Amino acid sequence: MKKNVSNESLSEVAVKGSIYDNLSLFGLKIGGLVFTIIIARILLPELFGVYSLVLSIVTIVLTFTDLGINTTSTRYISDSLGKNDARKAKGYILFFTKGKILLTTLSIILLLGISKFLSFSLYKNPLIYYPLLFSCLLIISESFREFLGPFFVAKKDLKPVVYITYLSQILKIGFAILAIILFSSDFKVTGLFIALFLSSAITLIFSYFFIKSKYKELFVGKPKLIKKSNVNSYWKYMAIATLSLAFFGSIDTLMLGGFVSTEYLAYYRVALSLILTIASVFSLSNIFLPIFTQIHKRRFERGFQKTMRYLLLFSIPAAVGFVFIAKYVVFLIYGTDYLPAVSSIYYLSLLIITTPLIGLCSTVLESKEKPKIVGNAVLISLVANVMLNYLAIKVFISDPLMVIAGVGAATTISRLILLGILVFYSRKELKLKVRGLGLKKPILATIVMGMFLYLFNLYFDINIFTGIIEVIIGAAIYFVVLISLGGLVGEDLKLIKGLFKKIN
Repeated sequence: MKKNVSNESLSEVAVKGSIYDNLSLFGLKIGGLVFTIIIARILLPELFGVYSLVLSIVTIVLTFTDLGINTTSTRYISDSLGKNDARKAKGYILFFTKGKILLTTLSIILLLGISKFLSFSLYKNPLIYYPLLFSCLLIISESFREFLGPFFVAKKDLKPVVYITYLSQILKIGFAILAIILFSSDFKVTGLFIALFLSSAITLIFSYFFIKSKYKELFVGKPKLIKKSNVNSYWKYMAIATLSLAFFGSIDTLMLGGFVSTEYLAYYRVALSLILTIASVFSLSNIFLPIFTQIHKRRFERGFQKTMRYLLLFSIPAAVGFVFIAKYVVFLIYGTDYLPAVSSIYYLSLLIITTPLIGLCSTVLESKEKPKIVGNAVLISLVANVMLNYLAIKVFISDPLMVIAGVGAATTISRLILLGILVFYSRKELKLKVRGLGLKKPILATIVMGMFLYLFNLYFDINIFTGIIEVIIGAAIYFVVLISLGGLVGEDLKLIKGLFKKIN
């Protein structure tokens, strides 16, 4: 008999899921990084800035095709499957599918209607017009591809996602290289969005037939009627949160696009991309949403505290360490043309810590049907972000490099505001404790590691070889000091040791 969350420890379920989730994230981020490096080096800052601006607009439109459907469907399908009610799960699937079709159709019509205005009036950049038009194909395929993700999460079966992710990244890179070769300079960005559409469409078809063949119980039999009022209430606030988060993630790029030239936009996107790539390694929200939905009381509180502690154990040294090697990473990956991106990285590095924590706090609130809190928190932080971005732009408008650095600082401050609100309400509404996590020893170990990195950079010329050595030794120093101080206890070591035994 298969185990479920009620008789299997949270650590076992989460660790097993985290292996596959991290493998998937590794493929996604490494593939995305390789893709970004290729197009950034070939397009150079000006055209890469055009690509980044169009991608930010596409991200916003994609959010309108979702408006919280993916997260809401994960929550309710997971709940039904946790109660072994496949008919009810099917009822939710049909309900959300209809919503997805409607939202996607309306979003495409909207983008087609405003593309000319965005290109020629708002941003005064004709180069984004055709990419915006062809991106509609990508939006359709990507919208439904993302919609299939909750099926794997709800079933807590993330192993297939690993293969699908790697297939998607291979196709994306392959089609992108082909597009760059085939299209002339002015249409290379358009070609890239056609390449993204082709890779997304192929992955969508593959995912659909895989799900239909493996999870047959979700597609056969008569669906059970669901209480739409409960779902709509939850969905309403998730829509606000999702839309606010999308603007939250893209508003800096959209605002910069109106005040600085595209090459400075490219520098900022390179910096943000590197930071978010590292932060995503520590993101566990996809794993914990179905788990936190099905556990309660003391077990729920303990799971939250342990997860937050593990996130901080790894994200704090990662953020500090990256500050010391950022300049060399940008040089080695993107080349000298993108070295101005470092000015933003120094301010954005704190996102490596706050991003996974925001994901965790949002997840626990959503799992206990508190989406209103998440939505309001994101909305408040979004307003703060817009105000701080505008202030930074106006103050440093004469120096574009200082503008992107200031916007980086504004983005970091707004994320801290969001995290503070979420932590406050996690304590108030769910009675979750965030004290007693034992961070003094990890922080001390991080300081020791930072001193080593500073001295290493002072006495050695950094290249690929010495850079790898620096990272390995720095990580080793952190963990040796942490273990010596007793910051990594037997339970932690046992969990890490048993982690691979449970995956086969």
